[in-house]
Amino acid sequence: MSKSLVEITGFNELEKKLKNLTNDKVKSREVRKILGQVANPTVKAAKQLTPSASDIKVNGKSYSRKKRQVRKTVVEENYTAGMGKKSIGKKMLTKAKNPMLVVRARDISIGGKKKYGGFYLRQFILRGTKNIKSNPFMDKAYNQTKGLVTAAAESKITKYIQKAIDRL
Repeated sequence: MSKSLVEITGFNELEKKLKNLTNDKVKSREVRKILGQVANPTVKAAKQLTPSASDIKVNGKSYSRKKRQVRKTVVEENYTAGMGKKSIGKKMLTKAKNPMLVVRARDISIGGKKKYGGFYLRQFILRGTKNIKSNPFMDKAYNQTKGLVTAAAESKITKYIQKAIDRL
């Protein structure tokens, strides 16, 4: 049983060129763009699965808003319907070495729209309390789009690498 030796020439040079394609900022910028595009289906799925105020049941009773009157104006006191859907979005993690993106209910201070903080959604709806059942809708959204996201990201990153190789 003789082994045929095959020698590939130029592979080491190609590997060096790939490492020295561009600086890290350009690479990470491109990867961040790709991650942002790939995360869109997960955001849409999470917004569809977000419970509305009528879905929330406290102590087995359906939820109702409290209204009170202050100086001839009616003020609503509790959770407003639709705030959770508006607070869900993408957040780029900047302190990580590798570019990472997270889909979550955002706070106003980290890119959420005014009046649409995701604190209530993250603290009470996802985890639940003794009176409210937990509703892990974000996990369901990730599981729905898991295969699509990884396949799309893989194909887009290979296209980007191929484009960079062609430039050489």
